Amino acid sequence: MGPPDYIGVKDASIHGVGGFIVGQGKSCLPTVFRMEWPQWVKDEVLKTNAGKKGTLTNSDLEMAGLLLLWLVMEEVCDLSAGTHVALFSDNAPTVSWVNKLASKNSQVADQLIRALALRLKLKGASPLSTMHIAGDKNEMTDIPSRSFGSEKKWFCREDKFESELFELYNSQFPLPDQNLWTVFRPSQKIMSLIFSALRTEVLEMDEWRRLPKPGRHTGKNGVATANLFGWTITCRGSASKKSATQLSPSQQPSDMAGTQEEVESALERYRRRSRPLTRRSPWTSTSSHSRYKGRRISSRSSRKH
Repeated sequence: MGPPDYIGVKDASIHGVGGFIVGQGKSCLPTVFRMEWPQWVKDEVLKTNAGKKGTLTNSDLEMAGLLLLWLVMEEVCDLSAGTHVALFSDNAPTVSWVNKLASKNSQVADQLIRALALRLKLKGASPLSTMHIAGDKNEMTDIPSRSFGSEKKWFCREDKFESELFELYNSQFPLPDQNLWTVFRPSQKIMSLIFSALRTEVLEMDEWRRLPKPGRHTGKNGVATANLFGWTITCRGSASKKSATQLSPSQQPSDMAGTQEEVESALERYRRRSRPLTRRSPWTSTSSHSRYKGRRISSRSSRKH
């Protein structure tokens, strides 16, 4: 597994989810996106946060945001077989769930993870490098995820959000060589699927297999560019007026990273941990293959609760 071809970073708030995508080993349009939660989602998380019986947690929203990030990347990036993607989140449970492709404590997250696993399989992407980014160093995603009115200085009206987010993001985080961030609007059908998963509605895997178009770029377009991740590290550090961003695959102190070199070192440590063991895998044997042949990701209706 080589260095990441594409990198996506996202953040979810009580208001919505937002993030950005850049090319590293391969070129893509530098992209920023956002999606607002419907009111019922906000209400359920507020209940949970108040100690009441809400059906959703902050981590459920973060997992939904990570799935949305991947779906946007399917449209923005050339995710051919073997493509290596690194995703960053400031939510530790989400990072753990995606690295394990399992959640024991959240039915909502479990369905979202299974959908992500299916999309990874269909695209033939190499194993994800999912890493942790400290929340207070994540301003580049704070802006789109909080651009719905909670922060007046970042507010982008829905009927004009393409132009207003375009102007705001390019003024706050101007790209090198006078390049431009391009705004991506997720499609209503994709958003509806994610909202249905948050409701724990039964979704057949075919619904995730045969997806509608995830959305589209809107407004002015920048230029497809690679090798931008090092710049985002410097930019995030500058925006927070602190040292450069700290990153961690598993929130262990030894994996904390700040400079581009430290980030690359952290990614390399992650890749070493992700490599298969040298002993022969039982999955390569004929008997094992026959035993598991025909299994597929089942719908929630077939699972025991």
